[in-house]
Amino acid sequence: MSLCLLLSLQLCVNAFAQQDKADYYTAKSYQFAGITLPYRELDLNQEMDGASVLVIQLHGGTARGNDNIAQLNATAVDCVEQYLVEHGMKAIFLLPQCAADRVWNESPHSVTTPMTAVLRNWLRHFVSQNDIDTDRIYITGYSAGGSGTWRMLNDNTTTFAAACVAAANPLMVTAENVKETPVYAIAGSADNIMDATRISDFVNSLIELGGDAKFDLLNGQDHFGTCDTAFTTERLEWMFNHSRGDNSGIVTLVGDIGEAKSKTGQRYNLMGQPVGKDYKGIVIEDGRKRVIK
Repeated sequence: MSLCLLLSLQLCVNAFAQQDKADYYTAKSYQFAGITLPYRELDLNQEMDGASVLVIQLHGGTARGNDNIAQLNATAVDCVEQYLVEHGMKAIFLLPQCAADRVWNESPHSVTTPMTAVLRNWLRHFVSQNDIDTDRIYITGYSAGGSGTWRMLNDNTTTFAAACVAAANPLMVTAENVKETPVYAIAGSADNIMDATRISDFVNSLIELGGDAKFDLLNGQDHFGTCDTAFTTERLEWMFNHSRGDNSGIVTLVGDIGEAKSKTGQRYNLMGQPVGKDYKGIVIEDGRKRVIK
C-alpha cells in the first residue's frame, strides 16, 4: 500500500472516528410490511441551493441489531462523511441498520419480504419526501452490506448513479442487470471470507457486457482490513463523478403519455419497478426519463 494511501486513510480515521456520531447523526426509523428499519441520517450543507445528493451505506454483519448505533462505528462511515464534508457537498447520508436475525441480501423464496425490498420502498419513500437529485443517488456497502449493495444494483437498475462495494461476493445477481450501474469493487487478496477471484471475475463480466466497472485487489489485506481501507478519496471521487444523466443516456421528455411509442411497452419508476400506462410522474422508458403529467 502506498504512503499516500496510508496517510489518506489515517487522516480519515483521525478526523472523524473520535467524534460521537450518535450526537449528530439523527436517529429515525421506517416501517414497511411489518418490518422496522432503523436508520441514521446526516444532513450536510442544506442551506445551499439545489437538490441534495443522496448516499446510502449498508453495513457489515457485525453491526446488525436494533440499537440504531452499531452501524455508525465503521471506518467506511468516517471516509464517506469526510469526503462529503471536505468537498462541501449538499448531501444526505443515510445509514440503515439490518435486524440481528436478518441479512441485507435475502432470497425472496426464504422470506416473505426480503430486506432489499424494504430498502427499495424506504428509498422510494425518502426521495418522495425530500428534495433529492434523482440523478445523483449513490450506494456503498462493505462485507454483508456489500453483498446487499450488489443485490440493490441488480434489483434497481435505473436508480443509482454509481456504487462502491468492498469485500463482498455478488450473490443472487446477474451481470446483465448490474452492468446498468457504474460500480467500483474492492477485494483483499488475503480475505478468507469473501472470494477475491469471484469478485474480479464478476467485474470482468460487467466490463465485457459494456458496463462501467473497476476492480482493485488489495494485496495482503484480509476481510476486515479491506473493509477499513477500501473507501479512499480516489475511489469515492470516481463514484461521485458519475450521474444518471451522464452514464445512461437518459434525456428528459415532458409530455402526454401517448406522445412517443415505446419499443418494449414497459415503463419503470425511478426505483426500477414496472408501472402501468396510467402512472403519473417520472418514468424510465426505453432508456429515456419522461415526465408524465
